Amino acid sequence: MKACLIERYSSGGLHFDNVDLLSSPNAGEIQVKMLGTSINPIDQLVVTGYGAPLFNPKSKFPIILGRDGVGKVLSIGAGVKGFEVGQRVIIAASPRFPGTYAEIVNLPLACVAPISDGLSDELAAGIGYAGLTAWQSLAAVGVTEATANKREIIINGASGGVGSIAVLLATAWGVKVIGTASSKNHGWLTQLGCTDVVDYRNAADMSRLDADVIVNLASPRGDHHVRDPLLPELLQRPSKEKGKAYATTVMPLLEKVTDNGLVLGIVGGFSGLLKSRLSCALHGTRYSWVIFKENQERLRLLAEFFAQPSIASVVSESHAIDALPDAFNAGEANTSKGKQVYMWGSWHRDELVTI
Repeated sequence: MKACLIERYSSGGLHFDNVDLLSSPNAGEIQVKMLGTSINPIDQLVVTGYGAPLFNPKSKFPIILGRDGVGKVLSIGAGVKGFEVGQRVIIAASPRFPGTYAEIVNLPLACVAPISDGLSDELAAGIGYAGLTAWQSLAAVGVTEATANKREIIINGASGGVGSIAVLLATAWGVKVIGTASSKNHGWLTQLGCTDVVDYRNAADMSRLDADVIVNLASPRGDHHVRDPLLPELLQRPSKEKGKAYATTVMPLLEKVTDNGLVLGIVGGFSGLLKSRLSCALHGTRYSWVIFKENQERLRLLAEFFAQPSIASVVSESHAIDALPDAFNAGEANTSKGKQVYMWGSWHRDELVTI
């Protein structure tokens, strides 16, 4: 079967190759024929060796990348209930699990959820990993559908895949969202529902932001990446009624693991987290890292959310799967708005329909 992979850690090395057809899924796993997938910034870090002591401790190659997608169930492992062969499913998996840039993938139940006919293949292909990250980021600052209650939140890096989904979730829950993005993406964020949009390059506009809740979703490779942007200003502001909170997807844990090895990296990373939490607590602010975690039930709810006709699509571009390597190697996920998806279409061979 065809797969998009790397044979060593190197930027720009993603390419298609033929790999062995997968065997039947193990107990607790589902085998999925992929219909489409997307690019997520985490994989564009993984190709450089980022987090390798954790994600690839035995340095095995090739590595098939891809963190999310949409597909159809080909086979079901022992003990799996609630799924049928031929059923469409959405996928979201961390780098600890097999990648989705392949014609077929075997994944544990936690990474897969069924989807309805109301959710298109193109939209389902791009919302899994980014959507769960967005949901978990909002939850980290205490913003959920049940607790939103007309709160105000700043989303830094709002025009990317994770940010766009966070905007849609928060606004649907009744939150007033202020997004930061480059000026070229302000119209996009306004369409998604942002009350206000600020250019992160404009220091004067950034300095006037005064919401008590901030989520930093800026790409770790973006030109506006600094550690904990807007946090110093938040700490200096007096707390309002519901307290201050800050969460970020940009954290030093994987960087420290990469540089210092698994044990020392984890110790150093969480030591830094504890210091940040204590420092922020002195200013009445709750500080959190957002670490992606598979969650089948939340993935199912995310699919239901986007199946609603009233919810805008976050897919800004859809391409054939053969465009994936060039887009990935060019850093596409870090420079474009929303999600770009890559669909298998006619690339699938007929004999892959059944295993």
